[in-house]
Amino acid sequence: MHITISSKAKDYLLKKLNYFNSRQRVARIVLTERSCSGAKFRIFFEPVHISDKEVVIDGVSIYLPSELLDEFDGFSLDVEQFFFAPRLVIEPITQSYRCNCEQKCY
Repeated sequence: MHITISSKAKDYLLKKLNYFNSRQRVARIVLTERSCSGAKFRIFFEPVHISDKEVVIDGVSIYLPSELLDEFDGFSLDVEQFFFAPRLVIEPITQSYRCNCEQKCY
């Protein structure tokens, strides 16, 4: 169970955290979707939840529910260019397809 972060993702998150820290908000990895193509994740900047686990990578603190670490064995964070703006990409180490794909997909 680990989280890796690229230098671009680290710079991106540090800029965001400089803004949100003054508002008592932290970076949280959140599961946003489960589908036949796998689970999708986003970073939300919000208050710490009681059940969150803190993971510090290269001086960047990221919070997430501990069950996400258990299920996906960790994450890889990088940045991609999405049209004209950078976007954080969060990929699980082990993907999970826990959905009823027979009902949703053909």
